[in-house]
Amino acid sequence: MPGSRENERLKAFKNKGKDQEEMRRRRNDMQVELRKAKREEQMLKRRNIAPPLSENSAAGPVKSDMTIPELVQNIHSNEPHHRLMATIAARSLVTDQSPLVDEVIAAGLLPKFVEFLNCVDHPELQFEAAWTITNVASGTRSQTQAVVQAGAVPILVKLLTSTDSRLCEQAAWALGNISGDGPELRDFVIRNGIVEPLISLIRPETPLEHLRTLAWCLANVCRHRNPVPPMDVIQKVLPSMSSLLYHTDKHVVAEITWAFVYVTDGSDERIGAVVGQGVLDRLVVMLTATDPSLLIAAVRAVGNIVSGTDVQTQAVIDAGALNYFANLAMSEDKKIQKEVAWTISNITAGTQPQIQSVIDAGLIPPLILMLERNDYKVQREAAWAVTNLTAGGTKQQTMALVDLGVIEPFCKLLSIQDAKVIVVLLGGIGQILEASAAFNRVEEVALMIEEAKGVDRIEELQDHANKAVAHVAFHLICRYFSEGEAGAETTNLNPEAGAAGFQFGAGAAGGGLQNTGGFSF
Repeated sequence: MPGSRENERLKAFKNKGKDQEEMRRRRNDMQVELRKAKREEQMLKRRNIAPPLSENSAAGPVKSDMTIPELVQNIHSNEPHHRLMATIAARSLVTDQSPLVDEVIAAGLLPKFVEFLNCVDHPELQFEAAWTITNVASGTRSQTQAVVQAGAVPILVKLLTSTDSRLCEQAAWALGNISGDGPELRDFVIRNGIVEPLISLIRPETPLEHLRTLAWCLANVCRHRNPVPPMDVIQKVLPSMSSLLYHTDKHVVAEITWAFVYVTDGSDERIGAVVGQGVLDRLVVMLTATDPSLLIAAVRAVGNIVSGTDVQTQAVIDAGALNYFANLAMSEDKKIQKEVAWTISNITAGTQPQIQSVIDAGLIPPLILMLERNDYKVQREAAWAVTNLTAGGTKQQTMALVDLGVIEPFCKLLSIQDAKVIVVLLGGIGQILEASAAFNRVEEVALMIEEAKGVDRIEELQDHANKAVAHVAFHLICRYFSEGEAGAETTNLNPEAGAAGFQFGAGAAGGGLQNTGGFSF
């Protein structure tokens, strides 16, 4: 649920009383958007587009304007040639997302096409039937369900072992469409035994076009959450995925990189399985890719891995990924910028040496530039990266942010409407002020905040409708910006994750607000 997802993100806000793993933030609200983006990128691949149907095909003359009643009559004919011509015509009707797809289904033709899949003595009819089923399965959920209900899946899986390579590829294409529909159908395809015959087709002599389809189908077998694919399936397909990652064809590599995105978008166990395959160096090298679809997949895969344990995050750092992030952060592609900021935020939620790696790689100036840019989604991720640093870093690391100019963009962002992010920003400002006390720089930093009009904004936020925002703003003003009170001890300004939710302050004795039910935004 959205509320619980945001609460999970807020756990990264303050590390007191928590181990580093609890500070990790998963993709959460970005997930639906990313899934949709990938679905759009794959849409043309899912449907087997053919040239316009000619009156004369390799199988002989084809009536291209065959009506549904004519299709029914010919498909039920005892003449093999009539059945073939009608199947070719039907395949043409369902090629361009035609509304006739539902009419073909309503006419009860899908069971006949499934029946034709078993016509081993008529390979051309088998192939055309598989092609037709592929295109029907690339449609809406109900259309894909109709293919499954017609009994196509077990026969399609069996066809993966056919000696006809064209038929193998078409069967994989259809199964990829069905698996891509959602976790329920994906698991149904898995239960029908797709994994072993599918990975057996991935071999050096496989034609390139077929290999692209197999890689895409394999990615869809790894796709979807709630639930994710079974771990034993992931363990079976990872060796084939790893070998394909080194293929020379960019389309094969892009498809299989998306498979790694899907696998790493899960538990630490799944991330660990990927790291154990020894593919990190390859994924990191792909951060220099010029192909946009390959680059975004590589960035997301690396980002998913650093959302795991500190050991997994360190593996990414040791592979040299941070060396590429500064350039990626300057990309004109906002999606890349957002991914980079999200990835860095998960590194700054790690150990202090890992935070220092971010600083040493020169990634703070790009983060500050992201805070200054107009794209809010990029700014939000950059804000999390910075506040994770102020929450878990040393005081010296926190003050490095100040010296590099973080105060002004942080203060400007206080004008946004998102209460959750405002709390994060206010907490970051409070943590910066706390760190400045160790270097006798409280008045200097407070003046910088005032000159950036931050004090005016914080004063206004005391009247914010959100109680958490108003509370943190009030105590920041009381502690640092009231006359004669700068640096005075007051309640703790930073939300701490407890068993029941987020709490402000030191309890009743400190007079702080306690929200034992979690934030209510």
